[in-house]
Amino acid sequence: MVKLLVSIKEPNEILDALEGGADIIDVKDTEHGSLGLPSLLIVREAALKIGKLREKSAPLGDVSHYDESLAYAAYVLDELGYNYIKIGLKTNSRGESIKITHSVVSSVSHNVKVVLVGYADFQRFSTLSPLDVIDVASYANANGVMIDTLGKGEYSTFDILSYEYLSSFVNKARKYGLFTALAGGLKISHIDKAVSLGFDVIGVRTAACQGGRNGRVKKDLVMILKQRVLETEKVV
Repeated sequence: MVKLLVSIKEPNEILDALEGGADIIDVKDTEHGSLGLPSLLIVREAALKIGKLREKSAPLGDVSHYDESLAYAAYVLDELGYNYIKIGLKTNSRGESIKITHSVVSSVSHNVKVVLVGYADFQRFSTLSPLDVIDVASYANANGVMIDTLGKGEYSTFDILSYEYLSSFVNKARKYGLFTALAGGLKISHIDKAVSLGFDVIGVRTAACQGGRNGRVKKDLVMILKQRVLETEKVV
């Protein structure tokens, strides 16, 4: 089953995400980059409101270098019951990426899946390519890999990476036993391609919001996205 991940920035968006049918509710700070680390108050409140109704996800940020605070933050998210922790690898160093990942993986229990995020616009920002991120994930014992965009509001992942590249990403990740996720300015029109490519998780925010990325998640928009995922799965 392909899971729909919906990113929220405030706890008051949770009910719409839940009732709309989101499989994973991702809590992040949209004001601080692609994968902004949310405040402790917000992740704690969100954890209480979501409970075990859905899986929960949160990012540690767009990380450019190792810092001891990453392990602390990951440990707190684990204690609060988060199922996924995402790390945006905003660096072009494999060594630094491995060090970052090891620090997080070693600080959480087996209840948490660590997801490494590579950026579709890696050439623009001089970061590791998503295909290289798979190697890091395998070496450092992460559980999954994701493609997102570091730049927001200008383009989607499909505007940058070819169908062939994305297919290679999914196939390579599968060989390493990693699950795959796709995000980055995705619209409802992108759902069919994402499902047909074999991604396990499809992540959205803007498409689920009234008023764009910095607007508010709406139940009816989430429902439309979820329905499209389900309909496409039947065909594929």
